[in-house]
Amino acid sequence: MNEKNLRRLILGAYDTTIDIIVIGLVLTMLVLLVFAFVDVLITLLHLIPTIRGGALDEGDFRDMVTSVLDVFVIIELFSTFIDYVKERRIRITRLIDVTAVFVLREMLIKVYAKAFSTNELLVLALLLLVLVIARSVTGRFPPKSRDEV
Repeated sequence: MNEKNLRRLILGAYDTTIDIIVIGLVLTMLVLLVFAFVDVLITLLHLIPTIRGGALDEGDFRDMVTSVLDVFVIIELFSTFIDYVKERRIRITRLIDVTAVFVLREMLIKVYAKAFSTNELLVLALLLLVLVIARSVTGRFPPKSRDEV
């Protein structure tokens, strides 16, 4: 077996392994998304009687808000994996979007729970600002296509 055939065999095995792993991750993310959505529905059904009675449990409501925000983060991650499956590359803009959604989730949870220090909130706000700037820069200077390189 010559070197060219060996290289082709190794790269083919690598591509197949990556495909199996990515498909497994996509299926795992899909199951996780379904479970997260079901958790939101169960929490909502649990809250409905307390809303009617006028005694809304703030802790349960906070848990539902957190669960809804978790679903958004999972959707963004799932979308990133689907883009990878379709295009065989991960766009930096997608990763920035996922990170921004996650930072916003953390900020909203901390503010809503009233369990934050000013420094924590400032650091998260600064991180969000950096992400917004990075997202703007990546939108203004898109990468060259593979044909242009």
